Amino acid sequence: MDLWLKIAIVLVIALAVYREILKSAKTASTRSIQTSKAGFMSIIGVGSVVGIFTYVGMSITWIETRDLRAYHPENSPQFVSLYERGVIELNDMVIKTNLARAGELAPLAEQLTQGCNRDDGCEAQKLFDYVTAIPYRTDYTSRNALTVVKSNWGDCDDKSNLFASLLNERGIDYRFVYVPHHVFVAVHINDTRNVPFLNAKLTIGGKDFYYAETTASGAKIGEFNGQFPYSFEGIYDMNKNKPEELSNVKFSIG
Repeated sequence: MDLWLKIAIVLVIALAVYREILKSAKTASTRSIQTSKAGFMSIIGVGSVVGIFTYVGMSITWIETRDLRAYHPENSPQFVSLYERGVIELNDMVIKTNLARAGELAPLAEQLTQGCNRDDGCEAQKLFDYVTAIPYRTDYTSRNALTVVKSNWGDCDDKSNLFASLLNERGIDYRFVYVPHHVFVAVHINDTRNVPFLNAKLTIGGKDFYYAETTASGAKIGEFNGQFPYSFEGIYDMNKNKPEELSNVKFSIG
């Protein structure tokens, strides 16, 4: 449920309960025989309000999220729900991601990869070409992949969300790589015949993941984007919902 819709529903319920409490209290003051009933209704009403707001207080909170914009004030929190899909914890950071739901981008991914004949290298590069062609524009939050498609613009986390969501639809493995004020994708490819620029890669658990910088128009998978491992803040496996141990990650270029 949308965050603000949840808040609106809670407020409507709270007002309705409060109105009933006032009506019960008024009735009790004029009809003593109904005093016990009014008191009982008041207890139920107050208990309901307390229970609802306790739930909201637990599920909606101000938490400091890692912001990916280059010029954002330090320690500036975003309003997020702890139960919201895509909020992850990585090396003492809270990060808001926003991937599409399974199947939402399946038709688009199918259309973009026509002619690849299930060659994952071909598919990954065609998906990547689509994402990098989307105009770069900064915003104030991590936008959903479907929203990025509809608006036709996005920044590093927006476009990474979109690329990752498209890869999910084709069953291609990848990782999110976080560096200060930026995120990019590293994608695993089995068939590399149709991907000629495989220069920069990370080896994780015996699998090679090639750099994919979504903000660079016309970029190719495997092109180095200037990010060396010493600047990595963390690497996250979204499918397994867990971070990678950086000490087990091997970097190579060339």
